[in-house]
Amino acid sequence: MPLITDKVKENAEKCKRCAFLKMRNMDIDKNSVLYDEALVTIEGIYRATCTMCPFAPDFEKVYGMKTYEYFPMRKALMKENG
Repeated sequence: MPLITDKVKENAEKCKRCAFLKMRNMDIDKNSVLYDEALVTIEGIYRATCTMCPFAPDFEKVYGMKTYEYFPMRKALMKENG
């Protein structure tokens, strides 16, 4: 098990407050012409920024998963399924 210090916890919290995480909960109109492209674009941007983020390894140490696994695309998936 990796060592989780106060600094690691602080960095993990910074990662949780990231502006790009908020994109996961943005409303996307399912009837839009570019709905599928918008989902793919948001997912790509999200994963790329999380990969480059200096706090991502600390987030993984604390929560045991990558940020894009921890924060699913809730609103987009709910609109898609319902």
